[in-house]
Amino acid sequence: MKTGRKKQILAALLAAACIGLAGCADAVEDGLELFKEAKYTEAAENFQKAVDKGENLGEAYRGLGICYWEQEDYEKASEAFQSALDNGTEKTATIYNMLGICEMKAESYKKAAFYFMNGQMKEGASEELMQEMAFNEIAAYEADGDYGKALQKLEGYVAKYPDDEKAAKELAFLKTQAPKE
Repeated sequence: MKTGRKKQILAALLAAACIGLAGCADAVEDGLELFKEAKYTEAAENFQKAVDKGENLGEAYRGLGICYWEQEDYEKASEAFQSALDNGTEKTATIYNMLGICEMKAESYKKAAFYFMNGQMKEGASEELMQEMAFNEIAAYEADGDYGKALQKLEGYVAKYPDDEKAAKELAFLKTQAPKE
């Protein structure tokens, strides 16, 4: 996903969460404004204040997760996103994709594949995000050494996205790695 587009999506994700709340807490609103200004450390402090006060926990944790994500602290981002899900934030494809990427960074490939798979089951995601998650799921299986599962998923992926040249090359490679039946 391109960086500019990613930032727009993340800002929209936070804004939608805040708008959806009847009377969004000041700390969450302040965090959102700081996030829009790319002041991720300060934004995270505001989201943490909301968490500490027990206000809008799902949205506060989601905001924390996105701030940590932007700072490339994937371990904290993963914890915050999981807390957001545990505290009632909407279970979106975007959050599951971000969780999957966090787990890939932690080399926890089975968990990553689980999150990418679950993200693909969510409605309302763009086709671009669905394709990204499908490819990420394949990458997780491959990184875990499960070449058979990766090959199976990649064959379906290439059938659905035949113009993806990178995937076609990966398919040729995986055919040499996967166990023969």
